[in-house]
Amino acid sequence: MLNSNVFYHGLIRKTIVAFGSLFSDIYIDRKQGDSVNGTTVQRLQVPVSYAPKEKWLVRIDQQPDLDGPTTMVTLPRMSFEIIGYVYDSARKATRLQKITTTDPANPSNMSSVYTPVPYNLDISLYVITKTQEDGIQIIEQILPSFTPEYTLQVDMVPEMGITMPVPVILNSVSVIDEYDGAFQDRRYVTHTLNFEMKLNLYGPVSGQGIITKVDANIGENKDF
Repeated sequence: MLNSNVFYHGLIRKTIVAFGSLFSDIYIDRKQGDSVNGTTVQRLQVPVSYAPKEKWLVRIDQQPDLDGPTTMVTLPRMSFEIIGYVYDSARKATRLQKITTTDPANPSNMSSVYTPVPYNLDISLYVITKTQEDGIQIIEQILPSFTPEYTLQVDMVPEMGITMPVPVILNSVSVIDEYDGAFQDRRYVTHTLNFEMKLNLYGPVSGQGIITKVDANIGENKDF
């Protein structure tokens, strides 16, 4: 067995939730007249969820009516998903070292965990809109925050008091404009943003008492 001590810190889940929260307050404005200086007649919040983009594209294509209510609900929309996990040897630390902490309520109790294992999470964020203008509005609210890195503070192991910064690096941005086809076909614009998150994965937390007394038998001094 890899480990007889069953544990789960929820580190990957916490990281994904923190990633999604970065894009939870993005809005687009519908304006009358000029798209930049015109009068705002409607402001829409762009929903974000954890799902592959193919799920939303299939749902869009299932609605043949271009003016149907499903189109208004579905687009614009953002979704994201984990693409892969890559071990980061550049951040490797000695595995024999431990992080220790004591319980403030009971100082005689001490907990420890081995140094974490560094992994990089590859995540793709998809911005799906009906028009290029909507997509540009969303992208302009995202890109200035990444230069190309944005750092999140994530509470990794609460019982150990471990809170770590998690860098979020924007690696690339691509766009696909599906405008080919017949007039009755739905057009949608997809921006794909590829991110890398530098995550540390911790093992099980072990508890042990603090050594407060030591008995040592030194023995007699002898001449050799």
